Amino acid sequence: MTDDTKDTIYVNNIEPMDIYVPFGKHKLNLKKLKSGRLQLRSKTNNVIANIKSKMLTKNMKIIIDKFISDQPIEFEDIEKLEDNEKDYLAEIAEKCNINDRLRIPSPKLTKIQSDINKFNILRGEIIAGNDSKELVKDFKVLLLKLMNSKHISKSEGNEIMILMLQMNL
Repeated sequence: MTDDTKDTIYVNNIEPMDIYVPFGKHKLNLKKLKSGRLQLRSKTNNVIANIKSKMLTKNMKIIIDKFISDQPIEFEDIEKLEDNEKDYLAEIAEKCNINDRLRIPSPKLTKIQSDINKFNILRGEIIAGNDSKELVKDFKVLLLKLMNSKHISKSEGNEIMILMLQMNL
């Protein structure tokens, strides 16, 4: 995007005198957005406790600008973001209930997904008969990590551990 975002005019198309524009289940302050700050309010103009107002980087602002003007958000726009920016926008998208329109892959999510995939691969190897000590150790460590992050329930994790003990692993 070559044009300077300082020249962007922010107007609520539905209610031109209102400084807020609908942003999922909340409202976005256009005046603050112009100065580079993302500030959300509830539909009744109250502060939202679990969403902090934050200064946006140039790349984050481009994505928000495209979102509120109904322009498509390109993959390249998202790739320019740092991991912490992706996390913040993914959190905002989830809390504002706009995940369907603003899909930001969170690095946290991809790490968890990577752990789940590795867990399933190791489980398959153990079921297939591979019982190397290092593989079993990696599997147990991953099992505990996924149990602690609540991606595997404690009861399911304990059941897997009991089965491994019965298999002498």
